[in-house]
Amino acid sequence: MAEDGVPLYYTERGGGAPIFLIHGWTMNHEFFRHNVPELSRTHRVVTMDIRGHGHSGKQESNWTLAQAARDARRVIDHLDLDEVILVGWSMGTTLIFNYLDLFGSEKLKGAVFVDMTPYLVNESGWEHGVFGTLDLKAAYELERDIFADRLAVQQSFVPACFRGGEAPDRETVEWWVRQGMLTPTPVMAAFWVSMVAHDWRELLPSIEVPVLLCYGTGSAIYPTEVRYYMREAIPGAELVEFEESGHSPFWEEPEKFNREVTRFAC
Repeated sequence: MAEDGVPLYYTERGGGAPIFLIHGWTMNHEFFRHNVPELSRTHRVVTMDIRGHGHSGKQESNWTLAQAARDARRVIDHLDLDEVILVGWSMGTTLIFNYLDLFGSEKLKGAVFVDMTPYLVNESGWEHGVFGTLDLKAAYELERDIFADRLAVQQSFVPACFRGGEAPDRETVEWWVRQGMLTPTPVMAAFWVSMVAHDWRELLPSIEVPVLLCYGTGSAIYPTEVRYYMREAIPGAELVEFEESGHSPFWEEPEKFNREVTRFAC
């Protein structure tokens, strides 16, 4: 339960040093189905559905990533975790940025950022936003489209999460869309605004814990070389590239992803 009374759904499996998996925009803990069983062979693996997503509460309050970071800390304290490896996919990485901003390196051993940019909006001198083309006007238009035809936005978003922006088999796409639609439309819009509204570039040089960067070389959502920018901006960051992946290397190359995260977490 969050401090404002919103129920927080989490899972835990395995024993040992903790790995905390945080999902992306409109998704939930089920997206780590190819990772939890293997990672929990050697570690205590925790997942959390961000408020408004999955099985967590959908009360109409505090739909921000700063609050989601406080929720993650609430789960960490509730489970008495320490020396945690936070693993954030896409929006989950932005949640970690917020955690670092609020709590610094408290309770953390390290962090894993999975295919994310520190700033989503492209502007003069910055090409590493969404699709390499999204500007503020397009960001506002996407918010409009979410309310106008949420299902269409979800259906176009899912294929973009895979290598080259190409949809995998139909069954996978349908499952991803169904899971994403569990997140109410206003929640989807609110977290989109929360992501777009912040520029985390100045935070990166101050990160004090080890960071593993997991980036798909075929990402359609972040097609520029933002991974190299992240490696240079974060002191001591390690980059692992996934040649057969797009935005979702934990799903597209789960064996390699699990192996790299386990290695980093040891």
